[in-house]
Amino acid sequence: MSLKSLSKTRWKIEPDRVTVYPYGVFHIFTIILAIIFAGLLFVYFRYENSGFGSSLPIVLLFALMLIFFWGSAYTYIEFDSRVGRMRKMLMGFLPVKNIPFAKLQGINPVSNVAGSYNYRLFRKDARYGKGIVVSSGYTKNDDPNAIAFVEEAVPVIHGFLDLHDTLNPPELVESITSYKYFNQQGNIYTLKNKKAGAIVFGLIFIGLGFYILFATIQSIIGALIITAIMFILGLAFINAAFTKISFDTENKTIQRTGLFKFFNRTYSFGNFAGIQTLRRTYNFIYVGTDVNMYFDAPDKAGKQNMLTVISLKKSADIERFLQEIYKIMGM
Repeated sequence: MSLKSLSKTRWKIEPDRVTVYPYGVFHIFTIILAIIFAGLLFVYFRYENSGFGSSLPIVLLFALMLIFFWGSAYTYIEFDSRVGRMRKMLMGFLPVKNIPFAKLQGINPVSNVAGSYNYRLFRKDARYGKGIVVSSGYTKNDDPNAIAFVEEAVPVIHGFLDLHDTLNPPELVESITSYKYFNQQGNIYTLKNKKAGAIVFGLIFIGLGFYILFATIQSIIGALIITAIMFILGLAFINAAFTKISFDTENKTIQRTGLFKFFNRTYSFGNFAGIQTLRRTYNFIYVGTDVNMYFDAPDKAGKQNMLTVISLKKSADIERFLQEIYKIMGM
């Protein structure tokens, strides 16, 4: 069995139950850690001249870490249609989540800034939240394991959710009577923009650029390169501060305008192709979700243009923002 196959998503489909194993990559982590720990222990025994008895605490610590990582690979997500509940079992025997099907919205792909994606299960009250991971990570849209998972396991799971959802009253959608994220002037809805923070960051970068330019530095070329980078970053922040995104309901267009006309764009409601939410993480820490609108390019068959309209953190805020967009666009 190859290392790649160890990291793939596995699932088991039964008449009234689907069990998914999304954490196979922990097998690889365990192998890598075992090699690292073996090397550390070899160096420790070799140069510290320590006996096994005195080193037993360190050996036990490494062993426990390896056991935890290896056991994590057997964590599974179970969808049991008989009781109408989803369970997450850490290491295959510790229940950490138990959610009724009636509270679940479904499984959707989640894209990351690095270009990878995985599939996550979302609750109805947090459609754009963190979600529960139900697949391994993928880097290619045509990954055979991802395609098989979507074609085989996901439809059965959604069928279970739909079966139990019919027993509950439909969810009430809040009526939009005022706008939280837009300023309205007649037929024009302009996205609210917090300028102060972007301007401050822009001025800081430009100030650093001037400081580096006139500071005593041995390499003039290096100073010029760094100064140019600081200026570009500063101008990018300042341009973002004065960028406006406006929805014109009379002309059925969306306009993006800023200080630099080169970046101005106009999109038609008729070319709207959908919305994508992109979760952004840095060093595995969640920092926000970008809301991107896609439009078919009328002059380029099969091509689409993307417009990033806002970045939010909370699922409820994203849900509200999308409701406002659909209301404005009459969808």
